[in-house]
Amino acid sequence: MKPIYAENIVVAIRYGGRIEWYILDKDYCFLDYEKLEEAYKKRGYDVYSDDNFRYGIKVVNERTKNLFLENIKKYRIKAKELKEMLMDESDYDEKLAYNPSILIDFENKVLVSHYAEPESFEDFVPDGWNGEYRNFEMDLPQEQRYWMDENGQSLIGG
Repeated sequence: MKPIYAENIVVAIRYGGRIEWYILDKDYCFLDYEKLEEAYKKRGYDVYSDDNFRYGIKVVNERTKNLFLENIKKYRIKAKELKEMLMDESDYDEKLAYNPSILIDFENKVLVSHYAEPESFEDFVPDGWNGEYRNFEMDLPQEQRYWMDENGQSLIGG
């Protein structure tokens, strides 16, 4: 699978002393669906709750982490593969989809969003977690920055 702008996004997940990359449907990145549903209800929307969505996990946190990770492992991708895919893209708009959008950090209980569209993933984090909107590039080791060339220049451009 490859990232598709505003549909499938590139997500870094930190746990167990490592960082892994995933290409996920953006809806998987709202960690607390109970809070998201409540926000929609407050705005007057009817909310249909599908308990099968996201493998029956309403809140992704340290208690549900293992089940969540087990179910999304088919979407895992190595930084090297992401870089190769990005380098094969010639269209700028296609390259934009490779921007790292979300960092889910189970070790520090934080979700950092740098998603370009007006989605507020950082507002719907589990109790006891922090949500932030900022560039998280510096939170990642150099070898995980697949979108950078050997001179520190962005392969995405722009």
